[in-house]
Amino acid sequence: MTDPAWPAVPEGVCTLPRAITVDLAILGAGIHGAALARELTLRGVSCALVDRGEVGGGTSQWSSQLLHGGIRYLLTGDIQQMREGLAERATWFHIAPHRCRWEAFWMPHRSWPEGLSHRIGIGLYDHWGSERPGWPAALHLGGVPASVFQGDPRAAGGPFRGATAYADLLTWDRDLTRDLAASSEALHLDFHEVETFEDAAGALHAALLRDRRDGIPRRLEARRWVFALGPWTDGAMGAWFGETRPRLRRSAGIHLWFDPVPGCDRPWAIRRPKGRILFVIPRDGLLQVGTTEREVEEGWVPILEAEREELFQALESNLPGLPWRQWPLRAEELGVRPLVAASGRTTHLSREAVLEPHPRFRNLTLVLGGKLTTARALMDRLATTLTGAPCPASRTEPLRLWDGQPAKIR
Repeated sequence: MTDPAWPAVPEGVCTLPRAITVDLAILGAGIHGAALARELTLRGVSCALVDRGEVGGGTSQWSSQLLHGGIRYLLTGDIQQMREGLAERATWFHIAPHRCRWEAFWMPHRSWPEGLSHRIGIGLYDHWGSERPGWPAALHLGGVPASVFQGDPRAAGGPFRGATAYADLLTWDRDLTRDLAASSEALHLDFHEVETFEDAAGALHAALLRDRRDGIPRRLEARRWVFALGPWTDGAMGAWFGETRPRLRRSAGIHLWFDPVPGCDRPWAIRRPKGRILFVIPRDGLLQVGTTEREVEEGWVPILEAEREELFQALESNLPGLPWRQWPLRAEELGVRPLVAASGRTTHLSREAVLEPHPRFRNLTLVLGGKLTTARALMDRLATTLTGAPCPASRTEPLRLWDGQPAKIR
């Protein structure tokens, strides 16, 4: 089976020279690598962005596609991480309104006490996330009127008695990652495989690369290095340097896509056991549902039939009024989330991020964990640490569009 994280190598050639020297080399062109490339450009630092696939072509294209504070953190008590996400949510709308769309998510409740707890918790969530630039006046938060709730086909015959609406931001993650890369002056070395490194005196000096399109070798020299490899970090560190200490745990979640359902106009976020959330989101002319969670090994993994079955059972038990198994499945996707290694089950681990100085190479930093919403803030902090130059423009400078289309709010 072909690994979809690494698409077929396209035709064409790389026009960059065979010997390249930059101030900082970034390995991994996902959301963190692309965001760091923009941060360095804003500070006038030359950099190269290297990936064996294409920009945004790995796990960054299979996230939940939400820029959010993390409504589940209300349940886990991780309020600090939630509030950081809520603040970043507003920043993303300021710099990338063309890749963002506000929505009023409904969280349904099964009983009056549960509804009351939702109103209190969600009220705090929306209070702490009150900065919502461009919020559509037609979207309403708080208690959903009974007649409106009952008019949604998902409410028919189910266990829910009402819902509370809260604000969050939809995005298009792969386009957002590409916009970040396009907003940098980084040298793009996509479809380049790392073959080996040159090191001396406790520092990385250069990487020997091979272009996967035509086999041409290139030598990349840099003073500093950042590896932002997401869930592939441990495998790469083992292959390149023989390291066996696991730095990450990996949790996989799947999304299924169905045809749109008339009357399902608002996205739903349904509480499930163990703090998980079942999303049912109308978007891009389809209905997206997900997600399950299971711990997986290194890199890309296939979707298991047991995962599909578990998701169908969750849909049928929570939304029994809709014939889920009778509908054609239009698409499915699996994303692997990199979680910082810790004890316990991955369902109970948070999406915290760690910037780890490498113990052997003093000029190498590893980006571990993290998530889409806080990637810009994390890379802003890293770039400030590496260069000694804060950059307030990071929060305000609009992103360029990678595809050259006119910037407009969707």
